[in-house]
Amino acid sequence: MNGYTPSMASRHPRVQVPVDAAVANAIAEGRRVIGQAAPASQVLRTLALRGAEGLEADHAAQDAGREFLVSVADGTSGLDLEALRTVRDRAWH
Repeated sequence: MNGYTPSMASRHPRVQVPVDAAVANAIAEGRRVIGQAAPASQVLRTLALRGAEGLEADHAAQDAGREFLVSVADGTSGLDLEALRTVRDRAWH
């Protein structure tokens, strides 16, 4: 035995996550979706993987938004900026 836990039969390193109120709530919510009998480690793994997917999607959306803004500034977006500038006047008249 080394440290606090016996050696695990796995090739993958382990991480320790303190179960504070926020993590306990996340585990409880995850169990509502995954299943009430799911072990906390399985729930946390699923939450971590889904969270990583969400972070990647957020990053991709930010990049796409930035690229779109640059294309608007460069005049290559295909938007009719003059029509956008006058849309309020045309909508109410």
